[in-house]
Amino acid sequence: MLSHFQYKQIGPKVRKTKWEVSFFYQGAYYRSLYLHTGEFDWFEPSPKEEDKSQLQSQIHELMLFHVYEK
Repeated sequence: MLSHFQYKQIGPKVRKTKWEVSFFYQGAYYRSLYLHTGEFDWFEPSPKEEDKSQLQSQIHELMLFHVYEK
């Protein structure tokens, strides 16, 4: 489970918005760009390949709650 989830919008509010998300997972700090398409552009270090799918699913849920359901 990820903890200390934070997000901030990058750039002006336009159609193709993107957000920088950050969080801790298993004691490590991760950052990614969350694109308007729902894709991720991970900063280094990136999570293990076997963890990415689960993390991306959790981030999608958090973004739906915090951003899209305002």
